[in-house]
Amino acid sequence: MKKVLLFTVFLLAPAWCLADNHDTSIVEMWKCSLKDGKTMEEVQAVNKRWLAMTRKVAGTEEINSYSLETVVGDLTIFGFADAYPDMATYAKVKAAEDTEEGEAIDAEFDALMDCSDNRLYKSTRH
Repeated sequence: MKKVLLFTVFLLAPAWCLADNHDTSIVEMWKCSLKDGKTMEEVQAVNKRWLAMTRKVAGTEEINSYSLETVVGDLTIFGFADAYPDMATYAKVKAAEDTEEGEAIDAEFDALMDCSDNRLYKSTRH
């Protein structure tokens, strides 16, 4: 239970800081684990291609993706926080994931990791 609580705190804490230059943004959080023999470096390489695709499709550099790596505890557990300036941009990205390029990137992610949980948040800067 303590591991779950710590992971949740470390997973959610960045969501409050991701608004960048906006008063609000949309943040999608993912809880994932590496498959046997896979590395975070492999995941990050695929994530860079995903981010480039999403920025191209959305026509904005305002999409950001953060990996949240475990420092203490189970090092195979990690998270992602993907920040979008608004729901319209988020919707464009989700539609792009159904394209041939998006499906290829998703298949690469699936070969590297299992994601058991995700949430979509509205982040508000105070």
